[in-house]
Amino acid sequence: MGNSMAWNPPTGLVSEGYLKDMTTRESYPLVERREILSSDDFFSDYVAKSRPVVVSGALKHCAALSRWSFNHLHSVSGQRVVKLKQGLIDEGVAGLKTVDSRLGDYLEQLESHESLASGSSRKRPPYLHDVPLLGILPDAEADLEGFPVDYFPLWYRATWLRFAQFFLGPRHSLTPLHFDCLLTHNLFFQVTGRKRFILLQHDQLPYCYRYRWRWCAVDAEKPDFASHPLYREAQIQECIVEPGDMLYMPPGMLHHVRGLDTAISFNVDWHTRDSAIRGVLALGRGMPLKNVYYNLVLAIGLWGGISTERILPWYRSYLNYVS
Repeated sequence: MGNSMAWNPPTGLVSEGYLKDMTTRESYPLVERREILSSDDFFSDYVAKSRPVVVSGALKHCAALSRWSFNHLHSVSGQRVVKLKQGLIDEGVAGLKTVDSRLGDYLEQLESHESLASGSSRKRPPYLHDVPLLGILPDAEADLEGFPVDYFPLWYRATWLRFAQFFLGPRHSLTPLHFDCLLTHNLFFQVTGRKRFILLQHDQLPYCYRYRWRWCAVDAEKPDFASHPLYREAQIQECIVEPGDMLYMPPGMLHHVRGLDTAISFNVDWHTRDSAIRGVLALGRGMPLKNVYYNLVLAIGLWGGISTERILPWYRSYLNYVS
């Protein structure tokens, strides 16, 4: 790509059609946003009460905010073959398929797409979605020095990066309404670009027309109330996460995620001892057996005092499978 690879993901490039949607859509109550949040208050006020929260500038001390450019990704892992999700952009999970690509080729595809006029009808690139962070950025530990590790339970803190998952996608990328398949807590961190989250507590699931365990048929941005009338009763929140922000989502929280810009993000799914047990018991509510297995592995580690180093070999396949 030559000198063009110095291009960085922009902020504010939102497609013309989506801008129109944003001006006419219904607005929802905003998720609480905190500028400063101690780990003690985080666990007592949000984790214990299953309340989402956005923490502004949670990554403000981390070099990743300025370092994780396309140029850096290309130089570190441009030759790596990655699995991309095609079909999540507009068609939802029903149209999902995966394709393999060199990361460098994918970066070129994103750059080419973002250089087009915002109203272009050209097919959007796929989404690099939910892959191990250290597989893309093996030097991430140095880039994340100053990371607020005390937002994790003690069991995770020494090795949290090995649980982190990486996201890179074009503006308008979409993950339809769903909940995380292990019913874990979720800390989501935005590095570049912005994403809009539409959120519903897990007890709102009866209004959302679930299928395939964790996906919902409702289009959370433009619901069809003729097809999904119960969704009118749903209690909904929303937020926009910006570079440096952290979003906490409690176990089972439904979320619909729209990329407003080309965006780089990562997240960590994690359990407390209690949520791990609830994850195992979810077998009785239809959780797939392979998901119950992963919850059982984590429950054994958390309750048995077995180190993450010993547990990870039994859990690692979860970090690589497409759900």
